[in-house]
Amino acid sequence: MTRAGAARKRTIAAVRELELRVAADEAEAIRRAGDGRAEQIVAQARAETAALIERRCAAAQRLAELEARDRLAEVRTRARGTVLRAQQSALTEARASAHAMVRDLVGDPRLNQLLERLADDARERLASAGPVELSESPDGGFVARAGTREIDCSLEAQVDRVLEAMAGELERLWR
Repeated sequence: MTRAGAARKRTIAAVRELELRVAADEAEAIRRAGDGRAEQIVAQARAETAALIERRCAAAQRLAELEARDRLAEVRTRARGTVLRAQQSALTEARASAHAMVRDLVGDPRLNQLLERLADDARERLASAGPVELSESPDGGFVARAGTREIDCSLEAQVDRVLEAMAGELERLWR
Protein backbone atom coordinates (compact mmCIF):
# COMPACT_ATOMS: atom_id res chain seq x y z
CA MET A 1 0.00 0.00 0.00
CA THR A 2 1.24 3.42 -0.78
CA ARG A 3 1.59 6.19 1.63
CA ALA A 4 -1.19 8.04 0.05
CA GLY A 5 -3.39 4.97 0.36
CA ALA A 6 -2.36 4.54 4.00
CA ALA A 7 -3.05 8.21 4.69
CA ARG A 8 -6.40 7.91 3.04
CA LYS A 9 -7.17 4.85 5.17
CA ARG A 10 -6.18 6.75 8.32
CA THR A 11 -8.24 9.76 7.24
CA ILE A 12 -11.20 7.53 6.50
CA ALA A 13 -10.71 5.77 9.85
CA ALA A 14 -10.46 9.15 11.62
CA VAL A 15 -13.59 10.44 9.82
CA ARG A 16 -15.39 7.21 10.61
CA GLU A 17 -14.32 7.43 14.24
CA LEU A 18 -15.40 11.09 14.37
CA GLU A 19 -18.73 10.25 12.70
CA LEU A 20 -19.25 7.35 15.13
CA ARG A 21 -18.51 9.66 18.09
CA VAL A 22 -20.87 12.34 16.73
CA ALA A 23 -23.53 9.67 16.06
CA ALA A 24 -23.01 8.21 19.56
CA ASP A 25 -23.29 11.71 21.08
CA GLU A 26 -26.43 12.40 19.04
CA ALA A 27 -27.86 9.00 20.04
CA GLU A 28 -27.08 9.76 23.72
CA ALA A 29 -28.76 13.19 23.41
CA ILE A 30 -31.79 11.57 21.75
CA ARG A 31 -31.87 8.92 24.49
CA ARG A 32 -31.67 11.59 27.24
CA ALA A 33 -34.40 13.63 25.53
CA GLY A 34 -36.50 10.46 25.19
CA ASP A 35 -35.95 9.62 28.87
CA GLY A 36 -36.94 13.17 29.85
CA ARG A 37 -40.04 13.06 27.65
CA ALA A 38 -40.93 9.61 29.02
CA GLU A 39 -40.63 10.97 32.59
CA GLN A 40 -42.89 13.90 31.63
CA ILE A 41 -45.46 11.54 30.09
CA VAL A 42 -45.38 9.25 33.15
CA ALA A 43 -45.69 12.24 35.53
CA GLN A 44 -48.57 13.65 33.49
CA ALA A 45 -50.28 10.23 33.41
CA ARG A 46 -49.85 9.90 37.19
CA ALA A 47 -51.31 13.40 37.74
CA GLU A 48 -54.26 12.69 35.41
CA THR A 49 -54.84 9.33 37.12
CA ALA A 50 -54.77 10.94 40.57
CA ALA A 51 -57.21 13.66 39.41
CA LEU A 52 -59.49 11.03 37.87
CA ILE A 53 -59.40 8.93 41.05
CA GLU A 54 -60.15 12.05 43.12
CA ARG A 55 -63.14 12.94 40.88
CA ARG A 56 -64.43 9.37 40.99
CA CYS A 57 -64.05 9.24 44.79
CA ALA A 58 -65.88 12.56 45.14
CA ALA A 59 -68.65 11.30 42.86
CA ALA A 60 -68.87 8.05 44.83
CA GLN A 61 -69.00 10.05 48.08
CA ARG A 62 -71.83 12.24 46.73
CA LEU A 63 -73.69 9.13 45.57
CA ALA A 64 -73.24 7.50 48.98
CA GLU A 65 -74.52 10.67 50.69
CA LEU A 66 -77.55 10.75 48.38
CA GLU A 67 -78.26 7.09 49.07
CA ALA A 68 -77.91 7.67 52.81
CA ARG A 69 -80.31 10.63 52.61
CA ASP A 70 -82.76 8.54 50.55
CA ARG A 71 -82.56 5.70 53.08
CA LEU A 72 -83.04 8.13 55.96
CA ALA A 73 -86.05 9.70 54.23
CA GLU A 74 -87.48 6.24 53.60
CA VAL A 75 -86.96 5.22 57.23
CA ARG A 76 -88.53 8.47 58.42
CA THR A 77 -91.49 7.93 56.10
CA ARG A 78 -91.99 4.39 57.38
CA ALA A 79 -91.64 5.57 60.98
CA ARG A 80 -94.13 8.38 60.39
CA GLY A 81 -96.53 5.85 58.84
CA THR A 82 -96.15 3.62 61.89
CA VAL A 83 -96.80 6.55 64.21
CA LEU A 84 -99.82 7.65 62.20
CA ARG A 85 -101.25 4.13 62.21
CA ALA A 86 -100.73 3.91 65.97
CA GLN A 87 -102.37 7.29 66.46
CA GLN A 88 -105.27 6.31 64.21
CA SER A 89 -105.65 3.07 66.13
CA ALA A 90 -105.67 4.97 69.44
CA LEU A 91 -108.27 7.39 68.07
CA THR A 92 -110.42 4.53 66.79
CA GLU A 93 -110.25 2.81 70.18
CA ALA A 94 -111.01 6.07 71.99
CA ARG A 95 -113.95 6.74 69.69
CA ALA A 96 -115.36 3.23 70.21
CA SER A 97 -114.89 3.51 74.00
CA ALA A 98 -116.52 6.94 74.09
CA HIS A 99 -119.50 5.70 72.06
CA ALA A 100 -119.89 2.68 74.35
CA MET A 101 -119.71 4.84 77.47
CA VAL A 102 -122.29 7.29 76.12
CA ARG A 103 -124.65 4.45 75.19
CA ASP A 104 -124.42 3.34 78.82
CA LEU A 105 -125.72 6.79 79.83
CA VAL A 106 -129.06 6.33 78.03
CA GLY A 107 -131.80 6.70 80.63
CA ASP A 108 -129.61 8.69 83.04
CA PRO A 109 -131.58 11.78 84.21
CA ARG A 110 -128.55 14.02 83.66
CA LEU A 111 -128.36 12.93 80.01
CA ASN A 112 -132.09 13.57 79.63
CA GLN A 113 -131.60 17.11 81.02
CA LEU A 114 -128.74 17.69 78.55
CA LEU A 115 -130.86 16.44 75.64
CA GLU A 116 -133.72 18.76 76.69
CA ARG A 117 -131.34 21.73 76.65
CA LEU A 118 -130.00 20.64 73.23
CA ALA A 119 -133.59 20.36 71.93
CA ASP A 120 -134.40 23.88 73.16
CA ASP A 121 -131.22 25.18 71.50
CA ALA A 122 -132.00 23.35 68.23
CA ARG A 123 -135.57 24.73 68.16
CA GLU A 124 -134.24 28.23 68.71
CA ARG A 125 -131.58 27.93 66.01
CA LEU A 126 -133.92 26.37 63.43
CA ALA A 127 -137.02 28.49 64.19
CA SER A 128 -136.37 30.82 61.25
CA ALA A 129 -136.51 27.86 58.83
CA GLY A 130 -140.05 26.84 59.82
CA PRO A 131 -141.62 24.35 62.21
CA VAL A 132 -139.01 22.23 64.00
CA GLU A 133 -139.43 18.46 64.06
CA LEU A 134 -137.38 16.27 66.45
CA SER A 135 -136.72 12.66 65.39
CA GLU A 136 -135.30 10.24 67.92
CA SER A 137 -132.00 8.60 67.02
CA PRO A 138 -131.82 4.81 67.56
CA ASP A 139 -128.63 5.10 69.66
CA GLY A 140 -129.95 7.99 71.75
CA GLY A 141 -130.38 11.67 71.16
CA PHE A 142 -132.28 13.17 68.23
CA VAL A 143 -132.06 14.94 64.88
CA ALA A 144 -133.81 18.33 64.63
CA ARG A 145 -135.14 19.38 61.19
CA ALA A 146 -136.82 22.54 59.94
CA GLY A 147 -137.26 23.10 56.22
CA THR A 148 -133.98 22.11 54.55
CA ARG A 149 -131.90 22.65 57.67
CA GLU A 150 -130.92 19.96 60.13
CA ILE A 151 -128.99 19.67 63.40
CA ASP A 152 -127.80 16.20 64.39
CA CYS A 153 -127.95 15.90 68.19
CA SER A 154 -127.63 12.12 68.26
CA LEU A 155 -125.31 10.79 70.93
CA GLU A 156 -123.03 9.41 68.24
CA ALA A 157 -122.78 12.82 66.54
CA GLN A 158 -122.17 14.53 69.90
CA VAL A 159 -119.32 12.15 70.74
CA ASP A 160 -117.82 12.61 67.27
CA ARG A 161 -117.97 16.42 67.63
CA VAL A 162 -116.23 16.29 70.99
CA LEU A 163 -113.53 13.99 69.65
CA GLU A 164 -113.01 16.20 66.58
CA ALA A 165 -112.76 19.24 68.85
CA MET A 166 -110.12 17.39 70.88
CA ALA A 167 -108.14 16.32 67.79
CA GLY A 168 -105.89 19.39 67.96
CA GLU A 169 -105.18 18.79 71.62
CA LEU A 170 -104.42 15.13 70.96
CA GLU A 171 -102.10 16.14 68.14
CA ARG A 172 -100.18 18.43 70.51
CA LEU A 173 -99.92 15.63 73.08
CA TRP A 174 -98.43 13.28 70.48
CA ARG A 175 -95.64 15.65 69.51
